[in-house]
Amino acid sequence: MRWPASLAHSRRLTLLGIIALHTACEPDKDAAGDTATPCDAPVARAGDDVNVSVGEPAVLDGSASTFCADHAAATRTFGWTFETIPTDSSVDVSALSDNRTSTAVTPNFVPDVPGDYTLALTVSDPAGDSAPDYLVVRVGVGDDSPVAHCGTNLSGELGETFTFDAAASSDPEGARLEYNWSLSSKPTCSELETDNIYNSGGPSPTIVPDCDGVYSVSLVVSDGIQYSEPAICYAEVRDDDEAPVADAGDNQDFGVCADNPFELNGWGSYDPDSDPLTYQWSIARLPAESTADEYSFDDATSPSAKFTWDVVGTYIFQLEVYDGYEWSPPDLVVFVVDGDATNNPPEANAGDDVSIEKEVDCESTSYVWNCPDCRGTDIELDGSASFDPDGDAHAYTWSESTGSVTFSNRYSAITDLFLPDQPAEYGVTNTVVYEIDLEVADCEQSDVDTLNVTFQCTGQRP
Repeated sequence: MRWPASLAHSRRLTLLGIIALHTACEPDKDAAGDTATPCDAPVARAGDDVNVSVGEPAVLDGSASTFCADHAAATRTFGWTFETIPTDSSVDVSALSDNRTSTAVTPNFVPDVPGDYTLALTVSDPAGDSAPDYLVVRVGVGDDSPVAHCGTNLSGELGETFTFDAAASSDPEGARLEYNWSLSSKPTCSELETDNIYNSGGPSPTIVPDCDGVYSVSLVVSDGIQYSEPAICYAEVRDDDEAPVADAGDNQDFGVCADNPFELNGWGSYDPDSDPLTYQWSIARLPAESTADEYSFDDATSPSAKFTWDVVGTYIFQLEVYDGYEWSPPDLVVFVVDGDATNNPPEANAGDDVSIEKEVDCESTSYVWNCPDCRGTDIELDGSASFDPDGDAHAYTWSESTGSVTFSNRYSAITDLFLPDQPAEYGVTNTVVYEIDLEVADCEQSDVDTLNVTFQCTGQRP
């Protein structure tokens, strides 16, 4: 039977489709005609848990991991990571000897502290990445105790800082050490305690002795489990310092004109070694009715402290100075306020009279002589020879009645006096005399002394 041409063509298309579908459903075949099986992703095997001591290398082993045999070994990688580490550990992936390469099958690292280290292994090849597999590295310490070394014995002078050195201390298993320093013994004069050791938890502690003698320190080290035997080191401290000398100044008897407050004078104190001084004033004795106390000083640590007194009588003060190493013996000064004493007036002394002579050249014009002025000048006045027979403090006042002169400081014992210009005449000597008064006063009385300053000006032919 023959098919119509149109049906015959349709039948051929159907058969071709059936053949194509059958072909697509057949498995792939390699060049030899064998069927190729797809590769599964690799499987990580991190190996058994590891137990080591601190300081020993922990060797990891991922060699049991499985890969597709179709892929070359060079395409395989091993990636190790730390999931957890002990709190005090500083280990990270950089500590691994090899990582994330085809040769990182058995890397190692050295634990730095005891405890558990959890690691994850992930392997990969062209077929993909594995799920992680885990192992735990348990790190302990050995049975041997650490050994403490506190360095060499030290010697030096009082005031120096003494530093010990425990760098030679060690642990047989290489564990990190903890340092415990204490003050074992000290001179009887010392007030130092273990708390005064700076950096007592480190390998290089320091002490600053407070007096001369022998100090001993003890060091015990720990690896976190066991403690060492103590190591003892000594610091021999010499005191070559000479004691400072306190000088509280001269005794003062103020009569009825005592300053209030007193000003004390400790500036004469000194240190033979030229060390800087610290000053300390205190009250040694007060009048019976006085209520003054240490708060009556404006600053008891100043060499020129001021003290506010309240009743007449005898006040005794004590000064001590400190050079950074030891205190001086005290020095005493007596201040007497005698309310019943007779007050004698001070005696003013303005100094000797002064004479100044100046000449100027005159010029003649049309038989008339014209002369320039003699220039003014300044001189020093010195009233420091004035005194008060009672030793009272006294004030100075300089003055001049015409007001034509000026002073650099009218209220100082020593001052400069400025004289104005003086007119000149040809062939004539003009003379001006200035009367300069110096008044010196204590709290009740005063005295005046006068000096004359003579200024002569002469015009002459050139």
